[in-house]
Amino acid sequence: MTRAFIIKNKARMVLALAALTAMLLLANWNGRDNVKALDKTLTSIMNDRLLPATFVHEISNRLYENKLTAAASGPDAQAKISGNYAAIEALAKKYEATQLTKEESAKWKAFRIQLSNLRKQEADKNNAEYVFAQALKSLDQLIAIQVGESNRLLQSGQRNVSSSIVTANFGVVVCILLGLFIMVLLSAREQMILRQDERHLMN
Repeated sequence: MTRAFIIKNKARMVLALAALTAMLLLANWNGRDNVKALDKTLTSIMNDRLLPATFVHEISNRLYENKLTAAASGPDAQAKISGNYAAIEALAKKYEATQLTKEESAKWKAFRIQLSNLRKQEADKNNAEYVFAQALKSLDQLIAIQVGESNRLLQSGQRNVSSSIVTANFGVVVCILLGLFIMVLLSAREQMILRQDERHLMN
């Protein structure tokens, strides 16, 4: 009877320890997933949002510089304009290498057409002014998309951080429970030893 009771208690203890260990491992696994997701979010903010925003800003600056250069009509004006267009093309390729949303891709294609038209119609000042304004408008819209996507990614990152905090707190609670459980086991074992010693003394 006593032996069966001891075996039953040991089985319960083993199951309880296994359950607590499994919970701790689950919390650890979930925490790793949250860290990976947060790392991916931060990388995306840097590579797919902040860098492209700087590319768009630089393209806008180059277009303004071309407009001012064309208005000044200096001796090396055409060379400067051609140099700026070459720089814009290099920036455009870098921009296209980033991850674009569906809305962003559509707006970028529109800008590409406007940029091509602007280069073709530089001689026609009136029409060039209109195409220039449209191109800048597209660039402004691209910047707005970048800001919107950055905010979305930041919110996602904040959710991952909150989830990581909850997981970490859960892990701490499980560790405390495990510690208490081990203390109870040790205390119960000491009591059993004392009882056995008392029985030996009585005999």
